[in-house]
Amino acid sequence: MPLEQIQLDDRTFEQLFAEGRARIPVHTPEWTNFNDSDPGITIVQLFAFMTENLLYRSNRIPEANRRKFLTLLGVPLQPASAGRGRRPRGSRSPG
Repeated sequence: MPLEQIQLDDRTFEQLFAEGRARIPVHTPEWTNFNDSDPGITIVQLFAFMTENLLYRSNRIPEANRRKFLTLLGVPLQPASAGRGRRPRGSRSPG
C-alpha cells in the first residue's frame, strides 16, 4: 500500500482568483471594473493560473528532494521530541 502524498497547499484556481479579486478594493479603491473584459482582471486570472500550477508542482516534489532543498537552504532536520501542551487551571491529573 503506497503512502499518501502530502498536500502542502490544495487551493484551486477559483479560490486563488477569488482571493486576488478580494484584495483589489483594499489596495486600489479606484478600481471599479471587475468584469472579465478588464485587463487587470485578466492579469489576476493569469497569476491565479500560474500560482495553481506552481502549487501543483510543489506538491509533487519527492520527500528526498524536499529534504535536500532544506539542507541547501541551511534548514536542519529537527530531532523527534515529546509533545507539549497546556492544561487548563483547576483540571486534575489523570490517575
